[in-house]
Amino acid sequence: MPTAEDVFSETFSRFNKNWTFITSLRQFGDVTFPIAEEVLAHIHTDYIERISVDPEYKRMIVKLDGSESNWDEDMKNLMRTAMTELVVTNARAGIDAASLVFAQSILDDCAWSYLKVCSLACPADWDEVIGAKKVDFNALQAKPPEMIRAQLIEEKLEQLEWESLLKKVDLLFKMCSPPAGFSPIKNYTYDRDRLKTIDDARHGIVHRDGLGRQIANIDDDLEFISKTANYLMALVNKKYGVQLNILKVFNLKIPPEILQE
Repeated sequence: MPTAEDVFSETFSRFNKNWTFITSLRQFGDVTFPIAEEVLAHIHTDYIERISVDPEYKRMIVKLDGSESNWDEDMKNLMRTAMTELVVTNARAGIDAASLVFAQSILDDCAWSYLKVCSLACPADWDEVIGAKKVDFNALQAKPPEMIRAQLIEEKLEQLEWESLLKKVDLLFKMCSPPAGFSPIKNYTYDRDRLKTIDDARHGIVHRDGLGRQIANIDDDLEFISKTANYLMALVNKKYGVQLNILKVFNLKIPPEILQE
């Protein structure tokens, strides 16, 4: 069975590994967009030239009076520019949307995993959370209380995995009860309302028509999410004293000489 330190270290390691995908995606976009825009302009210029002499396309675009439109250079340039701008705008919006969805998912995993750390570090702290759960009478007779508690906590964690990010974070705060003024992350203050706004934006992208809409302050939001993940880790460290195991963080093999001691 994994220890609190195991899960704590693995969660931190997984966060850092997953976050590099977001960083890589955004850096790749920043570098390639200027080049891509130039290449797309050539592609769209060739495309517009081809369809400008196609009789089928000429009949599709007409003037206000219904007569056939003549594809002069101004019109072709207008269409080419519009196509290129649309592709670039959609690509930027897509990267921003993907970044926010990935980031929220990564933070959600951290919140749930750190709750698991809390349960391993001090199962008794979960008595209030699981106290109202019904237990089969036969199970009470057949198992010791500690085993029943562990089973109820595991069931609660399985339920929480499907709950909202905010519900997970709220419970983590309840478990860890940070002291007033707790501020382990430089230039960061936890803001539940801001986290809810970000979570709502993520929900809009996935479940509504938010994909393609500009996300204001996306870089600031991503920084907030990243720092929030580290803040949640600090909460658990402060309450339970759980520390990172470097071997687990970097997935290193334990030296044979240590195993022999």
